[in-house]
Amino acid sequence: LAQSNTVEAFGPTLDEVVVTARKREESLQDVPLPVTALSAADIANRQVTSLDDVAKFTPGLVFSKSFGRTTERPVVRGLASVLAGTNASVETGAAYFIDGVYYQGAIQSLDMNDVERVEVIRGPQSALYGRNTYSGAINFVTREPGQDVKGKVIAEVSSWSSYDVSGSFEGGLTDSITGRVTVRDFKR
Repeated sequence: LAQSNTVEAFGPTLDEVVVTARKREESLQDVPLPVTALSAADIANRQVTSLDDVAKFTPGLVFSKSFGRTTERPVVRGLASVLAGTNASVETGAAYFIDGVYYQGAIQSLDMNDVERVEVIRGPQSALYGRNTYSGAINFVTREPGQDVKGKVIAEVSSWSSYDVSGSFEGGLTDSITGRVTVRDFKR
């Protein structure tokens, strides 16, 4: 068994993880950045429903509304502006991106059922992503709709005053055009 050249002899292997942390598709093993990537399977298996849950599985990322802030504040590696969330003109040190486009403001309403992958890039990213990324960037990559017509409804009720209901419908409109519609209503 020791002389065997097959990988199967040594147990299961990991699938290659492709990320777009440097704005091009690369293997996670080849990216010279500290990146935590959660795939769609990871999101489903770990029951990730918000950025709070992403922070639980990402080393160096803390997410909270502490100290009287009105909005969430991601803190990567302990670097963040003290005034972020208390002053409208001050932003945090980590920025959100959805499919590579900067997203300003609260992201808690993002439906994680439509996310294909979450990439948390730790460390200064200002040269590649621009301002407001001196501690890191959080990139959400959404799922591309397929040609097959399908739909999904997810409902979660915690109590009489707390619920989360979402539904999505996707499919091909023509041979070359596909689309997806997602609706979500929640109260916490």
